[in-house]
Amino acid sequence: MFFLYHIITTTVFVLVLPLLPFLWVFSEKRRANLLQRLGFFTGIPVKSPGTRRIWVHALSVGEVNSAVPFVKGLKERVPDAEIVLSASTRTGFETARRLMDPSEKSGLTDSPVSVITYFPYDLWMSVRYVTTRIRPDLVCLVETDLWPGFLSTMNAKNIPVVLVNARLSERSLKGYLKLGRFASLFFSSLSHVMAQTKKDAHGFNQLGLPAEGISVTGNIKFDQPALALDRDEKNNLRERFGITAGQPVWIAGSTHEGEEPILTEIFMRVRVAVPDLKLIIAPRDPARSRTLMRALPQRLSSACLSDTLPAKVNSDVVFIDSLGELARAYAVCDLAFIGGSLVPLGGHNPLEPAMFGKPVLFGPYMTDFHEVADWLTDAGAAHVIDGVQTAEKTVMVLLTDAGRREQAGNAARDVFLNNSGAVENILDVMEENGFV
Repeated sequence: MFFLYHIITTTVFVLVLPLLPFLWVFSEKRRANLLQRLGFFTGIPVKSPGTRRIWVHALSVGEVNSAVPFVKGLKERVPDAEIVLSASTRTGFETARRLMDPSEKSGLTDSPVSVITYFPYDLWMSVRYVTTRIRPDLVCLVETDLWPGFLSTMNAKNIPVVLVNARLSERSLKGYLKLGRFASLFFSSLSHVMAQTKKDAHGFNQLGLPAEGISVTGNIKFDQPALALDRDEKNNLRERFGITAGQPVWIAGSTHEGEEPILTEIFMRVRVAVPDLKLIIAPRDPARSRTLMRALPQRLSSACLSDTLPAKVNSDVVFIDSLGELARAYAVCDLAFIGGSLVPLGGHNPLEPAMFGKPVLFGPYMTDFHEVADWLTDAGAAHVIDGVQTAEKTVMVLLTDAGRREQAGNAARDVFLNNSGAVENILDVMEENGFV
């Protein structure tokens, strides 16, 4: 089955090979990593004899952020090992460089990683070449991003592969189950799965993984160090967003198409009672910001974060049109909405506003973060909004009742602080099974 997969992927690559020069010229996104993902110019040094290397892979920005506490814990547990960190997307690679760049010019002299590189395309020759350069003793995949060709190559070389902080949404589980026996392409080569929740573990078991090869270790997102911004840093953020003294702020983070019109309608209704309210929207794809601005009702003034300060001060709505700004922005809001949840996309991470002690709102579609969402709602830290009228009431209450807002924010922070320990659990399981 794996042999057939390699033949198909190689054949497809040969067919699209004539198009690669056009991708290089006309796609800035592909030009940034095309050659590296094919296995060229990776910057990976040859492994020295007697060196132990652990390859940690994180797909994109979210997974890279999740990987930080794990990588740091792994380096502390196995200090003599070299850790190679890879990402698949340009934004993930840039985030990894920003957080853990091991080069001298970065100033991060205590970086836990030795090399940051791109993950290869799932082509036999690309995977073989990169693997030969890294020569890992262990591969740790963070959350998802399973590729049959890569996994079969690791299996052929007797390199154990563990899935860390693993989650399996209902949509993904249904998709894999439809594949029938072909689902084994994705899972049969895994040495161990460390799932976030019991529900995730049960899903992996349904896909044919033996129970003894699955552990429930928790969510490493809880092990992220809480961001701490002092008064000056918060004041600088408020100034950048054009937030005036005492102005209430509602942030909608990681929004998707179809959500912004609903949020805008709620915002306009709430402004009847809270006339100076400012809405900050961070689209999941920042490139959509200008288009969304033009689609707003004419009575709403708007600007992007990259615009001049006077434009932002005088705007009802400000769009975050660049990456890497949202997590810190939650520090200056009064209320946070989590995108991808009013439309059936599974939601996004609600812990970023929770760590700042902010009340959280999300829609009914939080399947990708179901357990965290349940903990927050059960603690009174989060509220589910479904429909403009019910959302208007919830937003109005939280923005006009300071005591209730503070109570919900404190509960959110408690949920964040009281559920750490996943990294230690994962490392313990890895040690017990002889992986480290």
